[in-house]
Amino acid sequence: MERRGRKMRAARATMWTVALALACGAASGAAAQQADSPLKSAMKILGFAADAPEPQDFVRQSRPQKESDYIPVFQPPPEPARPVLKDKDLGALKGDLDSVEKRADTLRQAFPPAAKAVAEQKAQAAKKSPPPASQ
Repeated sequence: MERRGRKMRAARATMWTVALALACGAASGAAAQQADSPLKSAMKILGFAADAPEPQDFVRQSRPQKESDYIPVFQPPPEPARPVLKDKDLGALKGDLDSVEKRADTLRQAFPPAAKAVAEQKAQAAKKSPPPASQ
């Protein structure tokens, strides 16, 4: 008897699941967004849906007046606002980068595990590079 009761409960659960899936599937996404959609009304009653609030004034003002027809996906990046560096400025920038690199090297040399790792990398690079060809 218990076995038949379990089968009946499973059949009812399956029937309700199928009915719910059909009801959700029958309502398209566009229909769900409409204010008078039965699905949306039911979801509002259950607390799962809400109406979108009106946008703030600053949002309305920042939006374009006319809806654009095409939104480009890959726009080229804007040109940089800064002018091109002169040779003197470029040399100063390279000098700054070199000084930062030297400072990092001294810190790295003071830290034994880092010095060991750098030495191992140089040894591996020496192994991989072919010997110079004699002429």
